[in-house]
Amino acid sequence: MLDQVTITILSENRVENPLLIAEPGLSMHISSPEAELLFDTGLRDAFLRNAEQLKIDLAKVEKIMFSHGHYDHTGGLYYYLKKYGKATVICHYNIFNRKFRIIDDVKLEVGIPQEKSELTKLGATFEFHAHPYNFSENILSSGEIPRITDYEVPDEIHQELSLESYITDELHDDMALILKTSKGLIILLGDSHSGPVNTMKHAMNLTGIKEVYAVMGGMNLSEASTKKIEHIVKGFEQINPRYVVPLHSTGFRATNMLYELFRERMLLLNTGDKLTLDL
Repeated sequence: MLDQVTITILSENRVENPLLIAEPGLSMHISSPEAELLFDTGLRDAFLRNAEQLKIDLAKVEKIMFSHGHYDHTGGLYYYLKKYGKATVICHYNIFNRKFRIIDDVKLEVGIPQEKSELTKLGATFEFHAHPYNFSENILSSGEIPRITDYEVPDEIHQELSLESYITDELHDDMALILKTSKGLIILLGDSHSGPVNTMKHAMNLTGIKEVYAVMGGMNLSEASTKKIEHIVKGFEQINPRYVVPLHSTGFRATNMLYELFRERMLLLNTGDKLTLDL
């Protein structure tokens, strides 16, 4: 089990430090004795510029994991490759599917901004895994996340192009990063399109560890119904993580409801902030 972990938010929708940049995206840097990783790369190059300000050398990153194929989590890879020249990316094989979001009856393309061939030419190596992937002894990806709750279902506003037809994108490429620590699991979410409760339950079943020390990331609830948020909050109450860190797409209403439940165990972190475990 890990006794030391530092997770730094390199890119996020909110910022307080005037030397850092916020953007509507997400990127986190994970430092531990076992591995140094990036979880998502945000929308553009904010994570690179913020890492420089925070004195984090991203050249030491061993691998990058993509939580899913939306542009606000993958768009920064292009800028990383331009700066560092190479990267090994762990992701689902659906990551390059053409993805869309329906906004006011208009289809907005929201997938990775670049083609796989362009990123490969810049130095990217893609490793596709639908099943859990072990970065090290105590750090792994979730693989595809089973949808077992009846309130965390695919949203029809997300579509993908398949054989010249637009179909609901069930976002099977949605994956979490799981860290096994001496205090319990740390679960990192991109947008949690599979649902944060489904994700936590899957992480616990996958590892056999029933304690969740922290769940941290986007929860895709900014536009969810109040009823759905209430169901998810009840799911959180049953799992009872030690800390909850809502970021990115969680939304004000869900954050407020989770705060009412967890109070001082809710950590309202911003770009540049850290979650640290050091025993």
